[in-house]
Amino acid sequence: MSMIVVLLLAQIGASPSTPLVNKEKEIVELLRELKPLQKIHYSWPLPTKILDNPNDPRYREYVRLTHAACFGDAVTASQVGAAVIVCQTVNQGNPKIRASLGINYSPWHRGFGENPPTESGLLQLRELERFEKTLSDIKTWLSVANSRHDCNVELTAVMLDTECFHIRENDKLWNDSITRKHNLIYDISKKVFPEAMVIRYGRGIQRVNYGTGWDHFKYYTFAEKGDCFSCALYRVPEIGQMRETFRRTFELAKLHGSEIVVPTVALGAGYRRKVEKYQEWQSDWDFDPVYSWSLGAELNHPWFAARPQRYAPWGAAKYVKFYPAPFNEKTPSWIKHFIAYVRGANMVKELPEPKLFQINPKNNSGQ
Repeated sequence: MSMIVVLLLAQIGASPSTPLVNKEKEIVELLRELKPLQKIHYSWPLPTKILDNPNDPRYREYVRLTHAACFGDAVTASQVGAAVIVCQTVNQGNPKIRASLGINYSPWHRGFGENPPTESGLLQLRELERFEKTLSDIKTWLSVANSRHDCNVELTAVMLDTECFHIRENDKLWNDSITRKHNLIYDISKKVFPEAMVIRYGRGIQRVNYGTGWDHFKYYTFAEKGDCFSCALYRVPEIGQMRETFRRTFELAKLHGSEIVVPTVALGAGYRRKVEKYQEWQSDWDFDPVYSWSLGAELNHPWFAARPQRYAPWGAAKYVKFYPAPFNEKTPSWIKHFIAYVRGANMVKELPEPKLFQINPKNNSGQ
């Protein structure tokens, strides 16, 4: 028997003072009804208010479903400790996939400034020291938390987002310098967390509005060290485009000796087509949740992976990542699309009840 509740989410035309009716409580009830995903789903960092509170039932249910608690480079010792508690609580239920941790980091984006990749002096040294210290601190905090709680929660993914360097045609020195920058970060990642998967954003193919309509991201030469390739599934309603994006990235990966592609999935957000320009990123895009359901099914259920010619070689997606961040207030329909996605993954042929996510008409009218 399905539960019918009213969630009051911010929408255009809603009163700023419109109250929420048991929003968090009802979300937890919806999440508890879901079965876990069949693959680890990492994400952009969870909101601070969730990372700070291991007793937040949304935190536990989200980790139970995705098998991962992910944070950014500003993570604290207490947040690592909280993540260990949540993962250990989930793991005590003996899931098929153990819950683990993931760190998001954007190398070369801050202290290195706008310097060219050929810069290899003090600024480079400081960037590498900052990165290694961040990972080493996390490793220390993780060890302390595991010892305190008598468990063995692991950090299984180092997710890197480097969008500040772009390769040039016929400029070997420039391009080799970019490759070296990527390799230095990769080597530190493996030095501190040898078993973790290093996942780089944009190491694959994307849809573009020039040439053949497809091109690789310009952040890499593909001579850099790597554990996998990746692609951005940021137009979820265009399922054919998403299949082709993944298929082309998989072919590129095989060309370079890899058969793992990690897709980043946008739920309740993405690149929306515009009349006056090719596309525009929209953080709040409440498209029909059937598309989130469909992508959840294809990415996770083995029936689709067994038919790569009809759909895409989804079996190569050993891991998945979500962006924007879960429970992000700037993406208010995220929870609805997440529920649809997980239901699709488990072939539950029912979309989230629309009434669950509507403004209460009485309160919205000011009565």
